[in-house]
Amino acid sequence: MDLGIAAIGLVSVALCAMPFVLTSKSRKTKEKQMMSFLNDIANKHNCTITEHEVFGHYAIGTDAHKKFVFFISKSGEVLNQQYVDLATIKTCEIANIGKTFSRKEKITERLQLHLFPKKANKPDTVFEFYNAELNFQLSGEFQSIEKWNKTIKNLLKSD
Repeated sequence: MDLGIAAIGLVSVALCAMPFVLTSKSRKTKEKQMMSFLNDIANKHNCTITEHEVFGHYAIGTDAHKKFVFFISKSGEVLNQQYVDLATIKTCEIANIGKTFSRKEKITERLQLHLFPKKANKPDTVFEFYNAELNFQLSGEFQSIEKWNKTIKNLLKSD
């Protein structure tokens, strides 16, 4: 009788733990895939990723020696790859785009990192960290964009 209860208990625990194990495995597989894409674009420009972050639907990395920034974002099956040579960039700023309501509450709709070129005739480069139409809620993107804004500004200063 005790053996049967123990077996049922073990099976129940295994069934309850299964979704967490599968979710963790899936997340690790997606992170490896994003890192592979990030390394591929860096290798195409003879760079090596020295610092990186994989965050759900995007990955960002830098080559601190050659001063390049690489950004990969995935929306469904669409993969957007961007890179910037920081030698061509004057500064970068965070753009928090959203709506402000009467009680001075701001609802963030998009969170972007704008990199402004030294030459006025060149377009800005925009890395989109969050888009309310694609992601339902913010989950650490503010901290991530602030970290990368600071990192890129430090690389720009070291020229």
